[in-house]
Amino acid sequence: MFQEFRHLRVQDTSDVDHLLSPTQVHQPSTLRSPALEVMTDFIETAPVTVSGQLGVDEALEWMKSQHVRMLFVVDDRDRFVGVITARDIAGTRVMAYAQQNGIARAEVQVRHVMHGKEQIRGLTFEQVSDATIGDLMLTMQGSGDQHVVVIDEGYAGVKRVRGVISASDISRLLKVSFEIMYEAKTFAEIEKIVAHGGEL
Repeated sequence: MFQEFRHLRVQDTSDVDHLLSPTQVHQPSTLRSPALEVMTDFIETAPVTVSGQLGVDEALEWMKSQHVRMLFVVDDRDRFVGVITARDIAGTRVMAYAQQNGIARAEVQVRHVMHGKEQIRGLTFEQVSDATIGDLMLTMQGSGDQHVVVIDEGYAGVKRVRGVISASDISRLLKVSFEIMYEAKTFAEIEKIVAHGGEL
């Protein structure tokens, strides 16, 4: 049964003293780093999806288990129809819908409070390929978006969502909260915040 596999010879580690960290391999990301560094590319990582019929609290649990703050909503034919974020579920949107429609919170489904794809803004893969993290940060700061989808064209000109960029991923990569960046008045101040690990 296991004939195609082989035992590997394990090594003694008593003479190993050091741990490698990513900063020793890659230069730390900055505002001038390529925007592609913060894009979740669906060629490499599958999008986390949810049915519009799922209850909002179940959707929130699904987000937590997948370590994401946004889900792509698909219909019964797996077509992209919108997105829902943790903020949508945890905020006032769900209760407002429940009250307006005279139903309990437990009856509110993803499709009731999601953002339909016609409401979602995106960037093309070409734009992102030619941009820096600073460009993305400025764009998202200006629009107030926490997530931006990235669109490209497949065979025969079929448009598809190629990936997503999230404010939280940018914050994590630069080790600076987006809220602190919003307080900065100039790009020079933002660069100073990044250089000093979140302090002005």
